[in-house]
Amino acid sequence: MSEIVVVGGSGWAGTELVRRLIAERADFSVVSHSDSGAAHLRATGARSVVRANLEDSSTLIEAFNGARVVYAIPPTLHQREDELIINAIRAAESSGVEHFTYHSVMHPNTPFLRNHVRKSRVESVLQSSRLSWTIVQPSVYSQVILAMFATHPAGRVVVPFDADSELAMVDLGDCAEVGVKILTESREHSYATYELAGPVVSLRHCVAEVATARRIDLTVEKVPISDAVLPPAARTSAQSAADMISTFAHYDQHGFRGNSFILAQLLGRSPTTFAEVAERRLRDTTASIAD
Repeated sequence: MSEIVVVGGSGWAGTELVRRLIAERADFSVVSHSDSGAAHLRATGARSVVRANLEDSSTLIEAFNGARVVYAIPPTLHQREDELIINAIRAAESSGVEHFTYHSVMHPNTPFLRNHVRKSRVESVLQSSRLSWTIVQPSVYSQVILAMFATHPAGRVVVPFDADSELAMVDLGDCAEVGVKILTESREHSYATYELAGPVVSLRHCVAEVATARRIDLTVEKVPISDAVLPPAARTSAQSAADMISTFAHYDQHGFRGNSFILAQLLGRSPTTFAEVAERRLRDTTASIAD
């Protein structure tokens, strides 16, 4: 078995972490519960993909056997994500894992946001476990916001919250860089909780930056939350949809602000800005078209 095991590697954050681990030539395995997830991970370049079910601790114990560290990313907007990751924590304890890193969320103790509260529960269980642990708390991903920039012919960006609300957006690449650091230097990060937040900016500012990078005219328009286009993970159940709508409402009323100091210290540089993520996406798209 590999020294490192990643749980939840087929989502956005997990895929980026897997790519970074491949680039670092790390000894790692990735846990998948589905054929589609396993196929995606192999296409990404993961050589060791282990089938296990987060609802079945026995399969997790087998997947963790011989591993030193585990990095767990919960399934997005899953109504039982806390139970599933707690299963992974218990399995890690039983299989002799030394260190467990949990990919949580910034401001988990936000009662209005049930998806955050579920992560808060996991943090509490992990902190009281027998394991050495690290908790990372990323803000909203720049890539998620950029994905919302599907414009119609008039050049509008339509969002379900106030475009002037301030968001501390973070680059998935920066999160993965920190993840690799923790996995390969875990003893230096024992019992640490890291808020991973990028610079605080408004969506209106982001739209202006994207318009400049792409040399197009863009305007941003707020639509009622009831008209919001939900991400795929929020379409699986009414409760998941309600959690996503609550998140939009929170952004609308309060924004989602954080401090980028810890992330800068971990990276040894300034965090990647939204403008840099947008420019990189444009460059990658252009290169793909050229190929």
